[in-house]
Amino acid sequence: MQTALVLSGPPGVGKTTVGWRVFDRCIDLELAPAFADLDLLGAAWPPPVDDPHQARLKAANLSVIWSNYRAAGHRRLIVAGVVENPAERQLLETAVGGPVVICRLDAPDAELADRIRHRGREAGDSLDHLVRRASELSAQLTADDISDFTVSTADRTAETVADEVVKRWIS
Repeated sequence: MQTALVLSGPPGVGKTTVGWRVFDRCIDLELAPAFADLDLLGAAWPPPVDDPHQARLKAANLSVIWSNYRAAGHRRLIVAGVVENPAERQLLETAVGGPVVICRLDAPDAELADRIRHRGREAGDSLDHLVRRASELSAQLTADDISDFTVSTADRTAETVADEVVKRWIS
């Protein structure tokens, strides 16, 4: 099993929710897991013009956090966050000191929009922008797929998705 698993996908697909369930499964398997959410590691404004999604900042912060987790005895890292291209994958691999396994989570655009609208974090123009971004990013991630495997979250519980992710990651 690779040390680091990255759950990638568009907004609303369930990266963080599934990530926590994968974390729980890894605890049950005594794999000494740790969890990081790239959105939180890049929560700074304004972003640099040449890095609008804060990929470099997220990777730099992940490197420090993973170093601290390892020093505390953790051996598996679960990361929730969008990985759009090979350069971003390379940044994450450098941050964790080795290869990452990327699981692209996928769901239909209508389901993504519904989830985004019902989670209550965005409103107005921000909500409309995020729904459009989810659809665009879903198409981009499918067309330019850099994942190692894909798991659908459509009409499935986070627990069921996590079980499949862990099975495919560990196998």
